[in-house]
Amino acid sequence: MRALSERGRADDAVAMAEKALVGTPAGTERGQLLLAKAFAHLVRGDLQFALRAGVDACELFEKSGQRAALIDGLSQNASTLRAAGDHATAMSMLEQAESLTRELDDPLRTARVLRQIGVVSSILGRDQHALSCLTQAVSLATQHADPSEVRNTRLSLLNAHSRRTAGLADEAAKREAAQAELADWAALAQACEAAGQTRLALMSWGNHAIVLQPAGRTAEAVQALRGLVPRYRENGMRPNEGLAHAELGRCHESLGETGLAREHFRQALALIREGGMHDDLIASFEGLARCEEALGDVAAALAALKELRLLEKKRTDNLARQTITQRELRVELARLTNQWARQATQDSLTGLANRRGLEAWLQDRWPRVERGRLLALVLLDLDHFKQVNDRHGHHTGDAVLVAVARLLEAHGRGADLAVRYGGEEFLLALDDTDLAGAHTLAQRLRQTVADHPWVQIAPQLAVTTSIGVADAGESLDVAGLLTLADKRLYAAKFGGRNRVVAEG
Repeated sequence: MRALSERGRADDAVAMAEKALVGTPAGTERGQLLLAKAFAHLVRGDLQFALRAGVDACELFEKSGQRAALIDGLSQNASTLRAAGDHATAMSMLEQAESLTRELDDPLRTARVLRQIGVVSSILGRDQHALSCLTQAVSLATQHADPSEVRNTRLSLLNAHSRRTAGLADEAAKREAAQAELADWAALAQACEAAGQTRLALMSWGNHAIVLQPAGRTAEAVQALRGLVPRYRENGMRPNEGLAHAELGRCHESLGETGLAREHFRQALALIREGGMHDDLIASFEGLARCEEALGDVAAALAALKELRLLEKKRTDNLARQTITQRELRVELARLTNQWARQATQDSLTGLANRRGLEAWLQDRWPRVERGRLLALVLLDLDHFKQVNDRHGHHTGDAVLVAVARLLEAHGRGADLAVRYGGEEFLLALDDTDLAGAHTLAQRLRQTVADHPWVQIAPQLAVTTSIGVADAGESLDVAGLLTLADKRLYAAKFGGRNRVVAEG
């Protein structure tokens, strides 16, 4: 699917992904299919669909504990946000991915994430941070990635160097920096040619030629660019061919060869109109207008300026649309990630919090416990629950679990938390409650479960529960409190079941 997308057949890739997803259960394989679908949508420019598929993939990876795959999902979503121009949100997502790569000690994924962070930082003008990240990415990729990926990472690093050089105000400093880059661009181009990466080699030689001009070697830049034009044409790289003509226009203009410059700007416009970048089109019209004016053709200069103004208005409109797209994506991301976060902390059967939700609740309250706030846990396990499933079926077992969940919620208050702790174990976390209060509530809950009309679910069905109770005053930390409640729960079970234990 990715190969199809990269070869310009993203529609086929999306169709293949949708077909493959039918019947594929939730899990890592489905997540990988969703990532491939997200990539195809991104190539098609369907950013909202790309983000939706990417977030769904991350949700599956999160649920199944596939943290390495989650890194890939976050990186994919960052690429979608970058395509929309929302670099700030993309950076936030990449920082999450980087944190995960460090935890997993995964140097290859660290290199890939650092490369993206470096590219975004460079685009945002944070040159030093960009170069630092990309230098680390090249170092890690050299040790852990295949040579092709290493060369692509080197390309990103050199592009960041060129962006920084282009932004230098001091001409002497710019010339010196450009001169220093030339050897690196030539080395990368030669390495790509040796490996058969023709397109990447031509892009690198193109950047080498472009850097020759600020290095003060304009005549050499002209010769290099002229040599590249037929090679770009031969390899179907028409936007690059257009950019080469635009650079030739600038070079001839700086050499005082205005007539030649005009011809190259005209050729650049003919090529860039077909599929180049909007900013490159504007720059070429600016160059053409300057040349026409210098050559005394005022009417042609005005015509070029008129085209330029229309393009600038279109760019303004495009920026407005891009802002709306970014907002839509942020809203969609917030909706999806809120749903993801809710599902990640919620038991799907009962709707109660799960263990992760309990951990978050306890972490939030424990600082107040350390300052003297009361907190207690009521941990319960359904007695002989396996027999319920064996005798009455799993559908009945699920109905029992849902009913117990509702009873548990009914015994809690707004500040308390009802939890499906795992399997047939439940927990009620009680805010601002001491051991005696928790013990009293646990006895009421035990009796309520025993007295519930279970025969309405299945004939001859009876359910009881064993409960362990502990409060925060008996433990130094969260782990100790949970262990103590668990210990007392098992004391209740081994003591005959259908009882509460709050000491020992």
